[in-house]
Amino acid sequence: KAYKSKLLTLFSQKSVWCRIDTKYNEMNNIVHYAKNILKRFDELPFNTVDSLILSCVAYLHLYQVVDWKGVRLGELYRAENFSDMFAHVFSPRSHQALFTALCASPRFRDINVMGFTEQNDEEAEKRFSAVTLGLPDGSVYVAFRGTDNSIIGWKEDFNMGFCSPIPSQTDAVKYIENAASRCTGIIRTGGHSKGGNLAVYAAAMCSQELQQRIEQVYSHDGPGFPDSVLSSPGFKSIQEKINKSIPQSSVIGLIFESVADFRIVRSTGVSVLQHDPFSWVVKGTDFCYMDELSRDAVYLNRSVDEWLHSLDTEERERFVNALFSLVDHGDFSTFGEIASDWPTSLLEVSKAASGMDPETRDFLVQCLKDLGAICLRNSRELFKFNINQR
Repeated sequence: KAYKSKLLTLFSQKSVWCRIDTKYNEMNNIVHYAKNILKRFDELPFNTVDSLILSCVAYLHLYQVVDWKGVRLGELYRAENFSDMFAHVFSPRSHQALFTALCASPRFRDINVMGFTEQNDEEAEKRFSAVTLGLPDGSVYVAFRGTDNSIIGWKEDFNMGFCSPIPSQTDAVKYIENAASRCTGIIRTGGHSKGGNLAVYAAAMCSQELQQRIEQVYSHDGPGFPDSVLSSPGFKSIQEKINKSIPQSSVIGLIFESVADFRIVRSTGVSVLQHDPFSWVVKGTDFCYMDELSRDAVYLNRSVDEWLHSLDTEERERFVNALFSLVDHGDFSTFGEIASDWPTSLLEVSKAASGMDPETRDFLVQCLKDLGAICLRNSRELFKFNINQR
């Protein structure tokens, strides 16, 4: 009863789990920036907000610009292409609002969009996409797409826990090498979520000659890397060029993150929903930064990190394969399809679980129990901290 009382007290206040910062409204984001910052790049140099915006462009399906001749960004605004361009994109309305603002903006509309690629390989468990953006100032931005809502895409992300490199990381190195061979000038690269991870990996594993051309590498709430990558000569040679930003309640961006060299961005989102780049608060021509992570981010990161380190590589692989075998059993390709028909989805998952061999099922259940126990143990410290702050 005492613990229940403390729990109710915690959630009755403005807790770290359900706080929304009302000081900033939803207009103080990258869409607002694109609409109002009209200076060209020769008047206002490239910045971190520009990087997040171009990272979001990588989420669009730009089939019109697969060649390297390219098309002016403003010319891509064709309403008849919207159904394909924004298909299966998270927050399609926000992306369309951003794209509309970019095509009208003197700062962005003359960007040359080229070299779009999209590769989906179920057998290799790969979802990879990238696009190259030639800026009017002569520089180039190579943008890598983050995770979409496909089951394959999420499976590939989970594979990072036991496999290095994953197929998309290998393709990212090939892509940036190809882009560099077709473009002149300095290169910046970046991405949001998995795209940030791919950008850092591509910059770390490309040739030394190309590394010298790379001016900055941006990772916007992208997951980190295992020690094998962090200790590599390539990573060390570009480490000082990495510009990493995460929201104050980051979850994705703190996975495998063993260094504290990142900036914390204020977000209007709630907990894990702060991963949404449209929730990041922009102040003038930069983000609005915070001094420290929220307690829930520290708690979740510590819990997940502790749990991951309790499993060896083989156990991580076994867990991921077992977990995704439950959703692969049904005729679903995206998590959106699962959510839209959850009664059928739940039935399919139940069938898959009942048909799983007992040893694998017991292993999966035990792993989830261990994770729950770790989260519960660490949560007591979090609850105690918040209640004592009253």
